[in-house]
Amino acid sequence: MNRFLLQVFLFSVPFLLSAAVFQVDEIDFHFTPPPVNNGTARIMVLFGGRNWPGNKTLQTYHFDSLARKHNLILLSPSFRDRNYWEPEQWSGKTLKRAVAELVKQYKLKPHKLYLYGYSAGGQCSALFYAWMPGQVAAWGSHACGVYPPEIRVSSAPALLTCGVEDSERLAISRFFLYRYREHGGKLIWKIYPGGHELTGEVLALARTWFDDLLSNKVIRSYGEDDTGRIVPASAEKSIEVEFRNPLYSTELQELWSK
Repeated sequence: MNRFLLQVFLFSVPFLLSAAVFQVDEIDFHFTPPPVNNGTARIMVLFGGRNWPGNKTLQTYHFDSLARKHNLILLSPSFRDRNYWEPEQWSGKTLKRAVAELVKQYKLKPHKLYLYGYSAGGQCSALFYAWMPGQVAAWGSHACGVYPPEIRVSSAPALLTCGVEDSERLAISRFFLYRYREHGGKLIWKIYPGGHELTGEVLALARTWFDDLLSNKVIRSYGEDDTGRIVPASAEKSIEVEFRNPLYSTELQELWSK
């Protein structure tokens, strides 16, 4: 039987949102309650690095300002071991139960989920989307090394980033992203200096991208992989589809161009 334990605690960093924890199938789920509790909140699932507890993920990602602006519940599972990035095995059902608990607790209206993850959490983001595409609005991954072998759906916007020295994951990500775009998906790809680490620059891009999507901004320009060339939205077809990055705002364009 699922347990929903509202054990509210404050983080030590004063500008972060308060957070709570509950259990589903003996897995701790850390979350931030909705800034405005009127049933309109949406849920963003944040998957941390391999075997990270959910509270570490919430504190590391610093998505609090995004949550305040868009009335988000930030939900982070403390998955461990048992190939949890493969949702069809067990973790997918557990996450769905956790989401259902929040929907019930806060009387939420139906909304699709937003997913973001790093490393093993990036694998969660990619594979959970493929497993339940109709329930996901957008997804992003950093330093992801496992993707769906077959792309059956690409309707959700995606963000992929990777360190240039994280060579194996870089190659795997490139192979996937070209196919995702060719399948019709809108995907932003950005390579950063360094290796497998998660940096402030990576997170800044992710926050801005999600902010643009949650604000329902339209595409204003497109960037081209490798060359960095940027063209207005009206010149979309001047960039081949497999190299095309949709950019929704001036801030996003600037972060992508760095």
